[in-house]
Amino acid sequence: MKSEVLILVSASVAVVLLGACIGVVIFFRAREKRIIRRIQQMLDDAIDGRFQDEHLDETGVSAIENTMWRYLCDNEMAYQKLSREKEQIQLQISDISHQSVTPISNIVLYSQLLEEWLVLQESDGSPEAAGWTAAIREQAKTLEFLVGSLVKLSRLETGIIKVNMEKQKLQPVLRALQQQFMPKAEQKGVRLTVEPTEETAVFDLKWTIEAAANVVDNAIKYTPCGGEIVVSAEAYSFFVCIRVADQGIGIPEEEQASVFSRFYRSPGVSGEPGLGIGLYLAREVMKAQNGYIKLASREGRGSVFSLFLLTEEISQK
Repeated sequence: MKSEVLILVSASVAVVLLGACIGVVIFFRAREKRIIRRIQQMLDDAIDGRFQDEHLDETGVSAIENTMWRYLCDNEMAYQKLSREKEQIQLQISDISHQSVTPISNIVLYSQLLEEWLVLQESDGSPEAAGWTAAIREQAKTLEFLVGSLVKLSRLETGIIKVNMEKQKLQPVLRALQQQFMPKAEQKGVRLTVEPTEETAVFDLKWTIEAAANVVDNAIKYTPCGGEIVVSAEAYSFFVCIRVADQGIGIPEEEQASVFSRFYRSPGVSGEPGLGIGLYLAREVMKAQNGYIKLASREGRGSVFSLFLLTEEISQK
């Protein structure tokens, strides 16, 4: 009888303990799910831009929730600070751009007026002065290009300029390249062939022309008289490629990884005019459009630059 009572008591205690364990497990599972839901809500609010800094009761929430909340608060403050800095940079860039355009334009204008005056005074003879004014005009144009390129680069890197991509025909890009660079190629004695295309892609027209123009400009600069440059387009499964093939000096293999770096100039072309930002700007523009740029080159055999653009828009869902 006593053994039966003992067994019954033991069984009762076991049931109570088991029930207590189950209750504890259920409590902590529910608490864990509640914490996860609150953290997920914090993250969703932060992602959707609805995050608000609220006071949390340290005694009423977990340490994990508080840590996550402090992190999101700090992140929001950092984002707001970055936004303010971008606005300040934008104002500074606009100010620099505005203040530099007028004096550079005036230098070009006065150098042209001086050249015209020297032509009228040709009977007196002053060839050195004519050469000096021409040099002033060329240097002013170089300075104008430098300032313009740096302003574009700064705006792109700080996110001030946004690419507006849409699916459209690629032919306007090729047409713009032909119109812009055919006179320059003819002046140097280089054959520029731009093959028409019916392909379409997703891109920003203005910035894609800017990127491709930097590549074509380099091709003309480094292709000798009598050489040829071919601009064409080719479609792949997910991309459309704008290909610029030249017969220039080529790029050594050990330098090919560096040509897209900002301000990089190859030692072999240090005597040529240039800033070393054209290809870097082209790469950044392609990256901003979810595309990329690739180089294939052999020293002394020319180079092929390929700019890849998406054929379809990427879903934002």
